[in-house]
Amino acid sequence: MAEVRIRNVRPKPGFVFDGRAVVPQSMTHDSIVNLLTGRGTSVDRTSHNFWHHIPMPPEQIEAAYRSSWLMSKIVDLPAMDMVREWREWELDAEEIKKVEEAEKRLGVRQAILTGLIYGRLGGGVVILGSGTDMAAPARDSDKLLYVKALPRRVIGLGETDWDVTSENFGEPAWFTINGARGSDRIHPSRVIVFKGERVPGLTGLTSEEQFWGDSVIERIDRAVKNADTATDGFATLIDEAKIDYYKLAELANLLLQPGGLDKARARVEAMNMAKSTHRAVIMDAGDDWEQRQINWAGMPDMIKTYLAIVAGAADIPATRLLGKSPDGMNSTGESDEKNYRASIATKQDMTLRPALDKLDRLLLPGLGIASDTYWDFCPLDTPTEKERAEVENKEADTYTKLVNAGFPEGPLTKSMAARMVDSGNWPELGDELAKMPEIPEADPNLPDPSALVARAKGGGQSSRGVGGSIGSGSPSPAQDAFFADAQPRPLYVQRKLLNAGELIAWAKANGFKSTLAADDMHVTVLFSRTPVDPMKMGDSWTGDDEGRIRIKPGGPRAIERLGESAVVLLFSSWEIESRHRSMVEAGGSHDFDTYQPHITLSYEVPAEFDLEAVKPFSGALEFGPEIFEPLDLDWKSKVTEA
Repeated sequence: MAEVRIRNVRPKPGFVFDGRAVVPQSMTHDSIVNLLTGRGTSVDRTSHNFWHHIPMPPEQIEAAYRSSWLMSKIVDLPAMDMVREWREWELDAEEIKKVEEAEKRLGVRQAILTGLIYGRLGGGVVILGSGTDMAAPARDSDKLLYVKALPRRVIGLGETDWDVTSENFGEPAWFTINGARGSDRIHPSRVIVFKGERVPGLTGLTSEEQFWGDSVIERIDRAVKNADTATDGFATLIDEAKIDYYKLAELANLLLQPGGLDKARARVEAMNMAKSTHRAVIMDAGDDWEQRQINWAGMPDMIKTYLAIVAGAADIPATRLLGKSPDGMNSTGESDEKNYRASIATKQDMTLRPALDKLDRLLLPGLGIASDTYWDFCPLDTPTEKERAEVENKEADTYTKLVNAGFPEGPLTKSMAARMVDSGNWPELGDELAKMPEIPEADPNLPDPSALVARAKGGGQSSRGVGGSIGSGSPSPAQDAFFADAQPRPLYVQRKLLNAGELIAWAKANGFKSTLAADDMHVTVLFSRTPVDPMKMGDSWTGDDEGRIRIKPGGPRAIERLGESAVVLLFSSWEIESRHRSMVEAGGSHDFDTYQPHITLSYEVPAEFDLEAVKPFSGALEFGPEIFEPLDLDWKSKVTEA
């Protein structure tokens, strides 16, 4: 299509001609313009939209907070939820009691709540008072005497600290209380500041306006007013929900007669009286009567929509703000509550934690507690009695399953007891556990009768001991004595390599002149010089029905020298490493800082043999069940190679 250019066009005042079209002169910014639809031109109403902020005077903010239940809840709820569950300390019971008594005596929690509310209304502070010079920085030796919350209007700001090396950079160098003497300054370390909503400060704001920020009421004012208008309008219509219409014959002539108004009123009253007495409307043949009702369809949904907008503007779920679940199929508001709790937790960490850390620098040293003692906010979601019982049942089941699977019972029991004490559901349990004496060590001269019940069956010979494997073979005299009297003693645990022939064939093919015998090839699970009770080691929670485990082909492998003369095949196995770690946690020892599963190949490999040129064995490794034996420190003299 040929281009058509407009010529000899005289624009109207307020418009300019750009060679193609006449556009509003005020439109000097980039935008989409469509002359056919009017989009982006002067006839497009949206082109005249712009943002304009009208600050609310303090009187209006206070009036809104005092007059509107929605406004007051929006201001108060997040502040109350931030301090509702308060704090939990990593201190003993006596020290926690001292902290809680001091906070109660000073009214710390109430002062912090009031300060947070002042902050949401546009700014406030909490003064940390002591008997020393308030203009000087706070010290650990200062004793906290009072904690007072004050609104923004009574606080004066000092000069801004522009020293970039100062912790107080960009903040007032001091504060004052309006009405007090000008020299009565308060150092920032003794003032906890709670600010309003952040303002960017891109325009000409005063330093005080930018410091304090906006009241949250300013942000939600329009949404709340719209919701109030909708509900008030609905309340007004209730009075007119049902209206009776009376049509009286010759009403105009009747009203023109003397006493006509009274006569008309008397006729209506007579009709109403007959309606209530006889349940019938009695009227003149020329009169008429009808009743009209307002159609409420859609109005409740409209009000709910306005209230939902308020909840969104306030960042508070409807379940919390309005006290009801949202409408909709299977809708409970649980996800909204979860997001809200996450929001409150973020506010606690970003706003409340720095404030409380400043308070603790003065509060804790006076109680003989370090000012940097760790604490955390208590969980916001308090479970019900039923939920707590369900959690404890699951924990008890988990404990039983872990013990049955072979995890060390001692550490698990201690952990479970600590969990029960921390839950607070078992009063005085911690005190009673502290009173219980330590379990005395067993007399080494007396047999352990319980070991007889779980006596292991003996088995084949080992190069490092004379026992056998649990659950296989016949008991040897040494094995029988070892488990019948299961007192603490040095312990050795191994797994025999069942496919040792494959490994030996690989070794001979790669230049090894000799290797350990197939019966001697194994992986050491535990070499404990520290005496342990073998019955306390539990059972392996891995393996097939016969206790065997298989390391699949491939994976990390290496051929290295270990110690003075051994050449070993290193491999990775989560099952064996975890089993070793659990035995060490149960009391066993290990001679080295780390543990790496390996199979000894030979002790007679010459020093000049190039191990780096050997590609490690990559086939599967199949191991038999665990073999528990008394530790034989003379094991090496029994090793033979072929």
